[in-house]
Amino acid sequence: MSSAPQELKGIAGALHHVAVVVRSLEAERPAWEALGLTCGEPEFIEDQDVNVLVYSIAGQRIELVEPASESSPVSRFLEKRGPGLHHLAFEVTDCAAAIDAARDRGLELIDEAPRLGSHGTTIAFLHPRATGGVLCELVEDPSSAAN
Repeated sequence: MSSAPQELKGIAGALHHVAVVVRSLEAERPAWEALGLTCGEPEFIEDQDVNVLVYSIAGQRIELVEPASESSPVSRFLEKRGPGLHHLAFEVTDCAAAIDAARDRGLELIDEAPRLGSHGTTIAFLHPRATGGVLCELVEDPSSAAN
């Protein structure tokens, strides 16, 4: 089982997923499926203005994230950095409590309060400056065995 970075010890649990930004879900599907990964249907996340396609293999999740419009924050990410790794997501049992714990430790937050993520999850992001340059997401997943 994967463990959280040192900055998140006691806040975050196992790795929930790895998110990869792509320009087009449909254009990238053949490569990911050729690797043997299976996926469901794309989901539009209005709050983040993105389309998400979740792949799974051997109990692990990889989320492909596509901007739904040019005003999406993911569009800005693509312009600046191009496609590739976007963030690591870690399981938490209570997203609001995890945000409070991160704040109490002096970690810089992007989200001051939990918000809705894909597939009924509750999420919050930590600023990459808080975790060595890697954008990290805290995920409270009601379908996870950890909850």
